[in-house]
Amino acid sequence: FRAILRTIEGYTDYLALHVLGEPLLHPELAEILALCQEHGLKVNLTTNGTLLSQRRELLLASPALRQVNISLHSFSEQDGDPTISGYLPEILSFIREAEATGLLISLRLWNLPPKSTNLPSPNETILKTLEDFFGLPEPLADRLTPGHGTTLAAKVFLSQNPRFTWPHAPAPDLDDTGTCRGLKDHVAILVDGTVVPCCLDAEADIPLGNIHAQSLAEILSTPRAEAMRTGFSQRRLTESLCRRCSFRQSF
Repeated sequence: FRAILRTIEGYTDYLALHVLGEPLLHPELAEILALCQEHGLKVNLTTNGTLLSQRRELLLASPALRQVNISLHSFSEQDGDPTISGYLPEILSFIREAEATGLLISLRLWNLPPKSTNLPSPNETILKTLEDFFGLPEPLADRLTPGHGTTLAAKVFLSQNPRFTWPHAPAPDLDDTGTCRGLKDHVAILVDGTVVPCCLDAEADIPLGNIHAQSLAEILSTPRAEAMRTGFSQRRLTESLCRRCSFRQSF
């Protein structure tokens, strides 16, 4: 990890944890955050929130941590599970403590049915809990539209989006027209050093190179990467993974 941070120096000020998996489970998370601070990188961390109570002290004390994204739809997916009964109170407690740190909190409800704005019933419970906690004067359902966020409090935000499926096979081919932010404002580096064009390519369907064997400049200038960028600029998708991806339809 330290070697990778040296390799990507100068390319970004931000590092996102993770591509796939739960970053709060990582046994060396404290060391990872410390190294990011050492290299002047700000960390955006995405979690399902179930381990926030266990990692609270570490996260709130980390100067490298810029933003925590919490996938609240994991609660709705576990609806009825008694082990999840303390889920929302723990998250709200974390948010309250984070107020003094300047940490950005982004709450996500990315579980809407396709082509529908009707709230799944578990979302109603979540939204009502948030309304009460933040003392909101109007129902959140009236303020939320898919693809757009709303501010709950200073540095606390909520967004709602349709559910997406991971684009790996056997996901269906949707079409070959569209664009993406992959290779424009981010790439992903997998655990073995493989560099892929976006954060949804968790299975390395589009390996562009390996950060342990090549510089990032070399990887980003490969013919495959150049073809993807050119295609995106023309709203033309050159890779089958991109054609299967529903998330890029939001761009």
